[in-house]
Amino acid sequence: MIENQTKTISQAQSEGNSWVTWAKLLGCSLFGIGFFLTPFVYEGSWTIALGVVSNVFTSLIGENMKYFTCSIFIIGALLSVIYNLTPRSFSTRLPHSEKFIASHWLWTLLSVIGGVTAGMTLFQVGPEWVIAKETGVTAYIDVAGAIFLLIGLGCLFLPFLTDYGLLDFVGTLLQKGFHKAFNLPGRATIDTLASWVGSSSIAVVMTNYQYKQGYYSARESAVIATNFSVVSIPFVLLTAQVAGIESHFLQLYGSMLLICILCAVITPKLPPLSTFKDDYYGGKEKQLNEHVGEGEKRLNCAMQRAIVTAKRSPSPAQSVNKGFWSMIDIYLMMMPAAMTIEFITLSVYYNTGILQAMSYPLYLMLDALQVPEARLAAPGLFIGLMDQFVPTIIASNISDPFTKFILAGLSVTQLIFFAETAILIMRSAIPITILQLVSIFIIRTIIAFPILYGIAHMLF
Repeated sequence: MIENQTKTISQAQSEGNSWVTWAKLLGCSLFGIGFFLTPFVYEGSWTIALGVVSNVFTSLIGENMKYFTCSIFIIGALLSVIYNLTPRSFSTRLPHSEKFIASHWLWTLLSVIGGVTAGMTLFQVGPEWVIAKETGVTAYIDVAGAIFLLIGLGCLFLPFLTDYGLLDFVGTLLQKGFHKAFNLPGRATIDTLASWVGSSSIAVVMTNYQYKQGYYSARESAVIATNFSVVSIPFVLLTAQVAGIESHFLQLYGSMLLICILCAVITPKLPPLSTFKDDYYGGKEKQLNEHVGEGEKRLNCAMQRAIVTAKRSPSPAQSVNKGFWSMIDIYLMMMPAAMTIEFITLSVYYNTGILQAMSYPLYLMLDALQVPEARLAAPGLFIGLMDQFVPTIIASNISDPFTKFILAGLSVTQLIFFAETAILIMRSAIPITILQLVSIFIIRTIIAFPILYGIAHMLF
């Protein structure tokens, strides 16, 4: 495969000069850039086409969003029961069994819990702690609705960004600098950009797709998914607004960039990421060659590789079909488990003192550091592992901007959270375990906290 990518420029152009090849290279790639990577001002706010289309669907669905999201959770629970709680000799003969048979009993349990509690929330039947606005409604309707549309539309059209030569072109151009800084392929910049202007979930989906295609090794995919799936600009702004520090948005965003760059440099050099091998999915050979030979011009080489990739790429209809099944997998197998984790986290936080008790050692540390309202803030240091937005919710209940800034900063830099990205990673082919994800979360928190603490001191 690499030999095919290193043909001479004249050979690649002679093979790629058909109008179909150029239409796929330019048309499909430009559509992907326009849909995922091009920010613009819409109704007074910066956004991308994916966000606008998602908002249009949200407006069209309106109050019926609860029927859309909760129905998917209920269907996901039924499928989990049929495919995972019946004899394997029966379930393996069912259609698409390879997609709906869970890899772990925990997914089945979470899906069933999600189906039951989502149904209770939909019909407002059951205990208040289940169906309340801050628990069931937030998890299964409000947050789920936004994520469903973003990820669903993203999965459908993501191949236009990945399959038609754009990544080969950008990766070859940026390979030298990105490899020197992070020991990663240049095409990983697209994963980062997709999350920067769009969604960290889309970046995880993209990284998994590239890993399964043989473009990333196990080490590279694990590093990218856990360190480069950064939160989007709109989410940082939303975090600042909810936390009540919108006047310090630029400082918050600058802090996030600094911390994420440092984490991307430091974390891969430490276990568990340092233990990953440069092995490729399914025993494949490496499918990526971004190296530019001596005497070759990098720009010409990048275009050559893009043309070769576009020539062998699938039709747009085939790409959408592939994206559709990726969407179905995430809707029915990932989202029920993810939103159930968020529901459980919110329920425990609002209705018990468990998290406060668990965070007592952290309260002592914050108190010794003279962090204002340390007792309220302490759960926010680790609860982000379960759900990214809960530290921000805690920050909104705190009056001191010093503490607000720290919690808001953690929510946009820890990156590993089981209500979305961690579940996506675990549902993917990337060979990373729960304990490894927790370890990476801890390392990122240890790096981020003192930096945020120092910046907060300078600001407040």
